[in-house]
Amino acid sequence: MEVDIALILFVAFAVTACIQLCYYWGIFSRTLAKVTKPDGPVQSASVIICARNNRSFLEANLPAVLSQDHPDFEVIVVNDGSTDGTIDFLDNLEREHNKLKVLHLDIDERFHRGKKFAQTIGIKAAKHDVLVFTDADCKPASSQWLKMMSQSMTKDKSIVLGVGNYQRKLSLTNWIIQLETFHSLLLYINFSLAKKTYMGVGRNLSYRRELFFSVKGFASHQHLLSGDDDLFVNETATKTNTAVCLASDGFTISEPKMNLSQWMRQKKRHYSTGKMYKFKHRFALGLYAFSLLFYYILGVLTIVDQSFLIPALGIVGFRFITQAIILFRNMKVFGYLKYYWVFPFLDIGILLIHIFVGVRGYFSKPLRWNY
Repeated sequence: MEVDIALILFVAFAVTACIQLCYYWGIFSRTLAKVTKPDGPVQSASVIICARNNRSFLEANLPAVLSQDHPDFEVIVVNDGSTDGTIDFLDNLEREHNKLKVLHLDIDERFHRGKKFAQTIGIKAAKHDVLVFTDADCKPASSQWLKMMSQSMTKDKSIVLGVGNYQRKLSLTNWIIQLETFHSLLLYINFSLAKKTYMGVGRNLSYRRELFFSVKGFASHQHLLSGDDDLFVNETATKTNTAVCLASDGFTISEPKMNLSQWMRQKKRHYSTGKMYKFKHRFALGLYAFSLLFYYILGVLTIVDQSFLIPALGIVGFRFITQAIILFRNMKVFGYLKYYWVFPFLDIGILLIHIFVGVRGYFSKPLRWNY
């Protein structure tokens, strides 16, 4: 019996398209529901920032953290062996603000223990159960940031995932950063809304102090210099203990890398922890990535063959309309509506990033942490 190669290609293409549509309508559509501001009680909170040689960022961003409109909070800055004048700046600021607590760590470069050690020191010094994390190069989007994050931490929740965006600049590198950051949000926020939380970002993250000590902190991945945010969330998140803060007042905005090589090194480090995720999460993310890749490969082959041209174009058109609807809503929620016109090119851009950065990062050893 003669094998109909064209039919096999079309069926395989249709299967990959169905998988993609399942992700879009089953996962990425979670933001189609109305986004409301958190309405839980305002929780007392401890903000923890770890910094190393980041005086300029601290000068620019720390005042906005200290001036949050919140009735009961403290800000703990762990200075991890800075040599750029950070010590003097923080000590002077601590004398001016009673909400600021500064911890200085002496670092021997031969035995530098990384961000997890600094963060653990900050957590141990915190007086409140609700911990909110951000970075020195991050600025709250508003004076309501801390209130939005703490209100999302209701009594039945132990983790709150926040949105961490990057400043917009006129450069090719920034466009790539914005594209990848939006796609990352599309994945981890919607997966969490679907009760399949697999990661969070340290630029805007909250969890309970009690949760941290219940799993012995970072013990399960202490040997890795990275993963203080995504691996901790991957280990501790359940279907019921995680909330998402989508109020735009609760976002943070970070300073992006200025050149492509710096950004690629950063992403390589982030991707290097992906192989440590739970198998179910690695499978779900891998299935999405491979179905996307083969959707385009098989789609091109099917259309070029033309044996099933009309139904193939119908599938392409239906997926395109699905993307247009669901990505519009996600871009609106995450603050990326300005980039909506780019969505037809999102898939290709993400595939290139996965190929040139993600694959290398996945198979590399986690790199030394740089604040």
